[in-house]
Formats: sequence, structure tokens, C-alpha cells
Amino acid sequence: MSHLSQDQISMCILDRSTPDEMQHARECPQCRAELGRFQLPVATFRVAMQDWSDRESVPGLGEVSGFLARPRRFSDPVWRWAPACLALMLLTGIPIYVQQQKLYQAEVVDAPHPDELLMDAVNVHLSRTMPSPMEPIMALIPEEQTFIQSGANQ
Repeated sequence: MSHLSQDQISMCILDRSTPDEMQHARECPQCRAELGRFQLPVATFRVAMQDWSDRESVPGLGEVSGFLARPRRFSDPVWRWAPACLALMLLTGIPIYVQQQKLYQAEVVDAPHPDELLMDAVNVHLSRTMPSPMEPIMALIPEEQTFIQSGANQ
């Protein structure tokens, strides 16, 4: 068998190699030295991590149950109803806003165009029976003219 590859040496360190690879690693001086060179840092790292995890404080059962029994931050009934009120406001406010936008767009669409207004003004001007400077004089003329008949009683 040829010497072990880096992947095979990694598998030997993790104890996941085949029996033939383990036997070769024990018998071959070059592969044994390579394996020993990697095993020392891995073992040091393993010990350091175990020491670190042992120093970490883990809360006891009493601390955990005390934490869980503590009243919640949002246990006040006012805060419980706040999301529901917010949702209600959104559900009613959005349709009102959309309806207002539709009404505004309808007003903009139904508004007469300036060209139409101009044509209406021209039509009014052309349909007059007398010139506009004479219109104040028309107020002096009575609408119903009474004719006096000669010889009749008034």
C-alpha cells in the first residue's frame, strides 16, 4: 500500500478510516509521523474546548424555572390588545384610502378639459342676441311691454 493521503490521515484522526488504513498508519514510520504531527494540535484543541465548556456557567433548574415563571413583559392587557387594534386600523384605513384615491381619480377624469371650456365660452359668446356692451341697457327695458290703446279705459 502506498502512503496515506491527507484525506485518509484526516479520517484516521477522526477514527473513521478503514482497518487497512489504520494498520498502515501504525506500521509505516512516515505516515505515523504525519499522523502524530496532526494529532497533537487536534488533541490540544479538544482539551481547550472541553476546559472552556466546563468553565461556562449553565443555569440550574431553579434558575430556569424562576425565569419561566416570571411575568412576561407584554402581559399587561393593554399591550395584548395593541396588535389587534393596529390590525383593525390597517384593515379599515387601507380601504378608505383606496376609495379616496379612486374618487380623486374619477374627479380628475370627469373634470372638463380646458379645450371644452374654451369651446363652451365661444358658443355662449356667439349665441348672444346682442353685443355684451349693450346688455346693461337691456335691464332698463321691461320684459312685458304694455301698449296703451287709444280711447280705452286705463
